[in-house]
Amino acid sequence: MRNILSGALALSALFAAPAFAAEQVVRLEVGGLTCPSCSFIVGNSLKSVESVVIEDFVEGEDSSEGLYTVRFDDEITSTDALIAAVEENGYPATLLGDPLGGEGS
Repeated sequence: MRNILSGALALSALFAAPAFAAEQVVRLEVGGLTCPSCSFIVGNSLKSVESVVIEDFVEGEDSSEGLYTVRFDDEITSTDALIAAVEENGYPATLLGDPLGGEGS
């Protein structure tokens, strides 16, 4: 009886534990960065999306472009939401390649 009860408690703890979402890391190329405030506006746009953290920003070969490396919880947001947040402020954004990593990669 004790083993059955212990097993039932272990199973209930397993099913009660929250499911962890996959954390994704992606790179976004953003254009139209004609002045320092542009990259600030784009950064704030990205950070306004729930669960988003900007890991890195690198100025592109063309000084009006930049490459943002962004980490986010894909259970909360999506790459489409990231791109939309940037484009809503008038800057073109493109997702580069496959996700860089995270859980399940």
